[in-house]
Amino acid sequence: MAAIDLNGKVAIVTGAGHGAGRAIAEALAAAGVRVAVNDINPDRAYRAAAELREAGFAALGVMADVGNRFQCVHLIETTRAEWGRLDILINCASIAPVASVLRMDDWELMRVLDVNMKGVFFMCQLVGRVMSDQNRAAPGDGGTVIVNLVAPEPAGDGQAAYAATQAALPAFTRACAREFAPLGIRVHAVTAANTPEATAAAMIARVMGDE
Repeated sequence: MAAIDLNGKVAIVTGAGHGAGRAIAEALAAAGVRVAVNDINPDRAYRAAAELREAGFAALGVMADVGNRFQCVHLIETTRAEWGRLDILINCASIAPVASVLRMDDWELMRVLDVNMKGVFFMCQLVGRVMSDQNRAAPGDGGTVIVNLVAPEPAGDGQAAYAATQAALPAFTRACAREFAPLGIRVHAVTAANTPEATAAAMIARVMGDE
């Protein structure tokens, strides 16, 4: 497919207050996308958005815990209230507490699953509904897209729970791609590269359909 013009599109980037998420938000903004910068840390979310606005881009900071369904709704509806639509979702939010299998407690395990898996599921489900309604009302140019960031399998000890969530994401992404394709929504996974900038470049290529 031809590369999609991103100018004027609206995106949510979760976990965008720092690291790869922030680099992706900056790259999208530079391409003309209006970006909702999400982070569980309000200072990071608001600061990153403010710096994008100072650079002349359209950005909105939204604090939300993606592991909480109601906060996912808040994130989505805040973005739609600001810009009226939603074209792009980038799922970057994740946590990786260091604890061995023998020592990880129930709370730590459930928190990893909440953010890294349930958060991706909630955001794909809720944003998928919004995008489906948009596409039904006004078929677009193939620009509604969801991309899940996947980390390579960690080599160190104490990362079993995190590794399990990252291993599950490609299969979940493929399932979403099959279900969402008839609705006009593309769904992809991008593996994190060695640097945030390289990850952002790969992410933008996927979003634009330059595959």
